[in-house]
Amino acid sequence: MNLHRVRWPAAGAAVLALAAIFPFYASGYYLALGITLLYFTVLATAWALFSGPTRYISLATVAFFGIGAYTVAVVGEILPWPLVLLTAAAIGVAIALVVGLSTLRLSGIYFVIFTFGLAELIRQLVTWYEVNIHRSVGRYVFVDITQNQIYWQLLVLAVLVFAAGWLIGRSRLGLALRVIGEDETVARHAGIDTTRAKLTLFAVSAFFMTVTGAVMAPRWTYIDPAIAFNPMLSFQVVIMALLGGVGTLFGPLFGVVPLVFLFEILSANFPNHFSILLGLAFIVIVYFLPQGVAGLAWKYWHRPTLTETLSDPQMQDALLVADRLRKNFGGLVAVDDLTFSIRPGEIVGLIGPNGSGKTTVLNLVSGALQPDGGRLFFRGQSIAGLNPYRIARLGVARTFQLVRVLPTMSVAENVTAALAHRERPLWGAEAAEAAETLLGRVGLGGKGGLNADQLTYIDQKRLELARALALEPGLLLLDEWLAGLNPTELGEGIALIRSLQDSGLTVILVEHVMDAIRSLCGRCVVMNAGRKIADGPPTTVLADPEVVRAYLGEADA
Repeated sequence: MNLHRVRWPAAGAAVLALAAIFPFYASGYYLALGITLLYFTVLATAWALFSGPTRYISLATVAFFGIGAYTVAVVGEILPWPLVLLTAAAIGVAIALVVGLSTLRLSGIYFVIFTFGLAELIRQLVTWYEVNIHRSVGRYVFVDITQNQIYWQLLVLAVLVFAAGWLIGRSRLGLALRVIGEDETVARHAGIDTTRAKLTLFAVSAFFMTVTGAVMAPRWTYIDPAIAFNPMLSFQVVIMALLGGVGTLFGPLFGVVPLVFLFEILSANFPNHFSILLGLAFIVIVYFLPQGVAGLAWKYWHRPTLTETLSDPQMQDALLVADRLRKNFGGLVAVDDLTFSIRPGEIVGLIGPNGSGKTTVLNLVSGALQPDGGRLFFRGQSIAGLNPYRIARLGVARTFQLVRVLPTMSVAENVTAALAHRERPLWGAEAAEAAETLLGRVGLGGKGGLNADQLTYIDQKRLELARALALEPGLLLLDEWLAGLNPTELGEGIALIRSLQDSGLTVILVEHVMDAIRSLCGRCVVMNAGRKIADGPPTTVLADPEVVRAYLGEADA
């Protein structure tokens, strides 16, 4: 156990030691490459400190970087080097606080545009000052700082930015920022001073960006606004952070390393097309790696194996297994560590008061929603996070709480749509014959030529069921399918569902009609406020005092 506790710190110390002695052995090119890797690591990590948890996409990186670089150009020959860095940091933080008070009230695309405009505004102001007051286009930088010293200073900054991220992630501030990223309205009503929290981290992020610009300034003999405030830098940092993944502290590092090498190749071989290729890289990253490399690795690393799942005796004979399933909507936990299993041939009632999370569970099982935690298996295969069409083709079909038919298409076409795209597709005459059979089974025989919007509400429910059955499902999810039926129709509906079970179909029934629950279900899973509060035969769970309280309330119970 102790070995596991020291393994990562020991490995980190070894890497840090190797990085520290690197300049003694590296030639000019490799030292320059090391400097580039380090300064992009600091910038991308600093960017992720703020933008990762809050989800505010900032393009102000180059504004603070340029402020740091220009501070060195102005006072680098006047003040001692430590004081130069301190001056740059103070200016950067002060501007971040002033600007943040106004910009952090914005969100979404408005914040992106404003931060991009901020960088351009500062560049224009510096340009005006240089031309009209200083009477020059730029400034020469004469400070006695070697490339080795730049490297070591950046290495210290990298250690500090990771240390800051680690501390913030374990603090009340870090928690507050994650809540803001999920739902800022909920954060305010949870007692979080969202303005102060965002402003604090924006200033911390700006501190590291500004000092990085100051440390990098001696690499240039000459600095002008176009060099110091090159907007391309902001986009490069965003792309690196997104590729690596902003959900983990070291995520941006996984984006910096490959993209630094890629940018070196692109700038050397395609200098006139660098911007276009950078844009294409951004599109590819956002589309194919929305959670970044770190998010993809985490998902793969935490993916349970089939052997591990089947080793649990409770899951060995299950058709569907939900293990600690969780789903959040902002600050609301709709499904909270829900665990249950369904055996083949069962009709299981998923019941509970309105708002208890029943439909959310069906949405998670069918793929309409992605779970935020937990595991979900169908026929021994993990289906958590799969697209709905893939889950449907695996054999999970559903109806909806609010009936969803294709209104301007014929009744037969509604069913054929599923027949033509299931795992074993049917088309042409075979599909027409199968559609007619299915329509007859649900009580819509002879109505295949009508448009779906010509059917009554009850018949539209029957059509939705026929479309679900067309997928040849092994598991059928019925979301209040019996709601709104008169006594005669209710009896017919119960008989139809029982016939589905007799044919070998497994059913999860979300329903408020207790007569149907008692008649059809061999077992009920009862939910309240997202949690399972009972699991067992209907007569047992419906008599459970906690279930009675959930339905009737404490006073009525």
